[in-house]
Amino acid sequence: MATDSSTYVKAAEGQEPQKASKKRRVAQVCAVLAGGLAVFLLASMLFKLPSLKQVVLQGRNADLMDKIEYISQKSVLQAERLGELEMRDNKVYRPIFGMDEIPTAVRNAGYVSATRYDFLKEFENADYLTQTVRRQDVIEKKAALQSRSFDDVEKVASHLEDMAHSIPTLFPVCPAGVSITSPFGYRLHPIFQSVFFHSGTDIAGQRGMPIYAAADGVVTDVKYSDNGYGNEVDINHGFGYSTRYAHLQATNVVRGQKVSRGDQIATMGSSGRATGVHLHYEVLYQSQQVNPRNFFDEKIDPKTYMTQVRPAEKLSGK
Repeated sequence: MATDSSTYVKAAEGQEPQKASKKRRVAQVCAVLAGGLAVFLLASMLFKLPSLKQVVLQGRNADLMDKIEYISQKSVLQAERLGELEMRDNKVYRPIFGMDEIPTAVRNAGYVSATRYDFLKEFENADYLTQTVRRQDVIEKKAALQSRSFDDVEKVASHLEDMAHSIPTLFPVCPAGVSITSPFGYRLHPIFQSVFFHSGTDIAGQRGMPIYAAADGVVTDVKYSDNGYGNEVDINHGFGYSTRYAHLQATNVVRGQKVSRGDQIATMGSSGRATGVHLHYEVLYQSQQVNPRNFFDEKIDPKTYMTQVRPAEKLSGK
């Protein structure tokens, strides 16, 4: 049987053609697989690492969060300082000038819009960001309100002299020969014999004694009252103050008349429901009765007192 000469040549060179070809193919397959695995692992690592843009954005986000944290801490301090101003405004400045306190609910009112902060929901740390922005909004509103309050106090303070003349500090009758028979507060009613709140101070004296205006003001009413007060004079002094004089014998002022502190407005009597001659005297602040004794001094020297008043005959020029 004839044999191919090339076969002998390859055999003489120590080659095994068929076996070498199979090993080469296996090696090539293994190399491809190893390379693919390497590419796969490298790609996985690259996908897990942030890109340069992501790194920059993350840095900016961290800076923004630091700034938000700083603003949040600063707003807390601002709120505390503003609270101190509000306390002094409500408890010191406004009461000095007879002004009402600003209610806490008004001071703390935020924005009523339910969607005002919706645009923040798409941001990271949205709850914290919303809380900070909402607090800052409240501070801005409270600061604006406080500024307006100080403006109001300044306006009232500029009229301090007028206010001083409007506070009912004068005892309404000459203190000589008079006595306080029934103070402000709860008492046993002398007619009904039941406990009632006494809204003024009863000052007993002689019939016909002059009654004087306790402060500057305008007469708002001169009438005979059906509620038991009899002849009555009411005066509005401004700045929230007014006074009432009841059980009068006679009056010598008319509605709308301007009076000054110490002007005689009436005489003492016992008109209406009264068990004796006396003046029922009330002081009202913001339409609420307050204790008259907080304002007047009934122990003033009568001679000094008479230098501060003007009886009716002097007013009329008689």
